[in-house]
Amino acid sequence: MVLDPAIDTTSAPEISRIDANRLKNTQEHRTNSIRGRDLFLRRGQPFIITLSFYHRRQEETLENLSLTAKTGPNPSKQAGTLIKIPVTGLRDTTWSAAAESQSITSLILTICTSVNASIGRYHLSLEGTYWGRTRSYYLGEFVLLFNPWCPDDDVFLDDEEMRQEYVMNEHGLLFQGSKDFIATIPWNFGQFEDGVGEICLRILDMSPNYLKNPSLDCSRRGNPVYVSRVISAMINSNDDRGVIESCWGEFFDNGANPSTWNGSVTILRMWHNTGCRPVRYGQCWVLAGVMCTVMRLLGIPTRVVTNFESAHDTNFSLTVDEYYDETGKKLNPAKGDSIWNFHVWDECWMTRKDLRPGYDGWQVLDPTPQEISGGTFCCGPAPVKAVKEGDVDVDYDVAFVFAEVNGDVVHWVFRDGEVEKGQVDGLTIGKFISTKGVGNNNREDITNHYKYGDGSAQERAVFEKAVDKLKSKKPSMDKDSVVALDFNTSLKLAQSPLIGQTIILLYRIHNKSIEHKSFSISVSAQEMMYNGTALEQFWVETFEIDVRAGRDIQSSFQIHASHYQPFVRPGNNIRVTALTTDLKNKKLKLASKNIVFEAPEITIELLGTPQLNHPLTVLLSIANPLNEILNNCVVTAEGTGLFPNGSARVQMDQIFPGRNGIVRLFCVPFKTGKLQLEVNFSCNQLKYIKGSLIIEVP
Repeated sequence: MVLDPAIDTTSAPEISRIDANRLKNTQEHRTNSIRGRDLFLRRGQPFIITLSFYHRRQEETLENLSLTAKTGPNPSKQAGTLIKIPVTGLRDTTWSAAAESQSITSLILTICTSVNASIGRYHLSLEGTYWGRTRSYYLGEFVLLFNPWCPDDDVFLDDEEMRQEYVMNEHGLLFQGSKDFIATIPWNFGQFEDGVGEICLRILDMSPNYLKNPSLDCSRRGNPVYVSRVISAMINSNDDRGVIESCWGEFFDNGANPSTWNGSVTILRMWHNTGCRPVRYGQCWVLAGVMCTVMRLLGIPTRVVTNFESAHDTNFSLTVDEYYDETGKKLNPAKGDSIWNFHVWDECWMTRKDLRPGYDGWQVLDPTPQEISGGTFCCGPAPVKAVKEGDVDVDYDVAFVFAEVNGDVVHWVFRDGEVEKGQVDGLTIGKFISTKGVGNNNREDITNHYKYGDGSAQERAVFEKAVDKLKSKKPSMDKDSVVALDFNTSLKLAQSPLIGQTIILLYRIHNKSIEHKSFSISVSAQEMMYNGTALEQFWVETFEIDVRAGRDIQSSFQIHASHYQPFVRPGNNIRVTALTTDLKNKKLKLASKNIVFEAPEITIELLGTPQLNHPLTVLLSIANPLNEILNNCVVTAEGTGLFPNGSARVQMDQIFPGRNGIVRLFCVPFKTGKLQLEVNFSCNQLKYIKGSLIIEVP
């Protein structure tokens, strides 16, 4: 080869500008809502980079182009974390690239990532030969996410409305309370807020798996099953430097009451800004809300689910034993089972290639640290389909979730120094399993996804199948395990009480026998935590009653506010129990009711029309339901796209009995679309009253 002496072969063309085509790429990858400096892309989908060169001549041709993408420390081809990509043409859903010259001084690279690629931060470089010499150029970084829009991705969800709800929606509703008093709680997920993407990547990098073997961990991040287990463990701090420290005590020293939080963003930023110190404190709905934020950011469709009357079965017997004394007071065993008024977890959508066919779709993932799974406090992914069919031998943690929604309850009463068995109840656990509706704020009941109808032949057959698979010693629910009773009792509320109002209870006893009966009835009330922990008993009434054969009698009871108000703390409820004993044969039956007080409603009104980047005034009003002055009244507020500083806090005046407290908030919408304002009112007497409003910004 004869070289032209006018051509300088000592240096290759130099790049003057690298254009990541951020607007075009993020719009096509549906990541343009993510605020931050990083370029976020979804796997299995092409993107474009434009290179400009200084005074490139026609002769200055780079040949044999190839790209190198690296993720994680010590990347390697074997681990799949170092990828060589020849620039020879695009191939769908696999690592490939093509080049096109726009002009003498520019080069357009179109790059497609693999649909199975590990998610995370990548470093991209270009190599080519110039007059026989290899030249290298560093092109920059990008962050790769799962892609629920790609049919070949393991998280593909073939419904655009559901993708908008379970991946793109930055706000939502959680459900709390009890099966009789379902409360709606607004929550700010904020997965696209400034810095949240970086924080989610840091959560992965702080996991014990990464710290122990970062190369292996990064190589496994293409699998949503693996990633979801890591995140489930990292949201709680029990085994690691996870995001949230849990607390189910009566007091929250050196931290915040879990009911304080309005959303995930503040929690995630606190964890990140304090050097990954766990944020104090959270309970199930807080952990589930934060996990939903992280999973949606990573691209895995996720929704928050609430199970009412949720069992915690500690020994995989599929039964929950509850103990009472002779007054009906619930007792706390030293270590044992419990029934939570409600429990909140997540469902994530994914293919389960690690299992036999039939278990794709929604998977239960629970970051609340209840039991150890694989040596770590995490739970799932457990296929919802496996839970419904009693396939408790399927990975991961299906047996635990099955017991949460479909266990049996056995009542035991301590009397005269002995413990007596009451009735076996197969109808109590797993009620009104709920999630937010798609595209609306309605409560969607998904109980039938988890179980067949309570008491049905299918439900009992599945239960026996699960017992058999666990090789449980628990007897099946047949005539020998059920205490036969010839009377029945029930306990109902006359109406849902507001805090400060008198509780009116209706008690009914029905004598099913053909003979006259005498009964002893003990009605009691005690404070309870929502996770089933019994606190102080503060009210008891005992009496005897005669009921003629085949007849029933109804009585009413009242619990005045002066009785219960000293014992009701935020997040707790009242358990009223009626223990009925047949005085002739000493057979007994329990009826109980968990009372969650209705909170006064916060009225929210907009003063003016919402406009992008224009101040907006919001008027809040709340009524005082008590016969005393409300002091130290404070409103806090947040909402994705509404507060440039993240949140707002306003001190209110005293609110006199029977009067409304009114306060103005000011926000500046900096996003368009449907934004959700979340507000939280607290004072000395009433804590953590929630409200929300959808604000549409054109």
